[in-house]
Amino acid sequence: MGVVVTSLYHSEFASILDALQSALLKSNLQVMLANTRYDPDQEVTLVRSILSWRPAAVAIIGVDHPPKVTELLRASGVPIIEMWDVGGDVIDTAVGMDHTAIGAAQARHLIERGCKRLAFLGSMRDNDTRAQKRAKGAADTIAAGRLGELVFATRQEAGKPDLGDLLVRELLSKHPDIDGVICNSDVIAFGVLRALKDMDRRVPEDVAVIGFGDSEASSCMTPSLSTVRPDRQRIGEKTAEAILARIEDEPPKTLTLDWELVGRDSTRSI
Repeated sequence: MGVVVTSLYHSEFASILDALQSALLKSNLQVMLANTRYDPDQEVTLVRSILSWRPAAVAIIGVDHPPKVTELLRASGVPIIEMWDVGGDVIDTAVGMDHTAIGAAQARHLIERGCKRLAFLGSMRDNDTRAQKRAKGAADTIAAGRLGELVFATRQEAGKPDLGDLLVRELLSKHPDIDGVICNSDVIAFGVLRALKDMDRRVPEDVAVIGFGDSEASSCMTPSLSTVRPDRQRIGEKTAEAILARIEDEPPKTLTLDWELVGRDSTRSI
């Protein structure tokens, strides 16, 4: 069967793929992996290629795809399982998280700790609709709390610590009153923490920081990074279960899985 991911950078989906492959191998299903690198044209090419193999099923990241990809998948006649996100129109079956709710929770977490002026920072590519949904959830929560508008500091390039470092410096030079930063990923947040230390900005006293992903390094940073922990293992396992169920002609379904907001030193109450 084919599995299409949007990135292999910093092993964002490694745990999902490992759990998925382990479960499917027990049923003698081999996983063939394709990486779109958030490129919509690549997604079309790779999906068309995978479908030409006549796979037993296709699992693909997200529920938002280029129109041609959606057309190809709907017409394929094989089970399609969209994973990682459930916030939108589903082709067949979906297993993932509500990213809008995650963004709202990140914003609430900072607001509850006294932040008054918030920013969303990191890699924000046109094809990364999950990041866009988290940003929307944060923006709507801030607006509902009458705390003004969410400030954006984003670029369309791969997320890495150096990008976080660069963006937070630019952000604070233009908006020195920012006291809470929602990072698109933990990797971005690592660069943010580094830059804030270099700028003599105390965390969280001057600027509180929250990430997304709960990288293994997040608890080892100084200060330790508050973040959102997706249950990648369970997403992989439940996706495998959904694939096997659809192959057996069980009806399609959408399964929304829980996640955990992990509060650490970068947002501790002050």
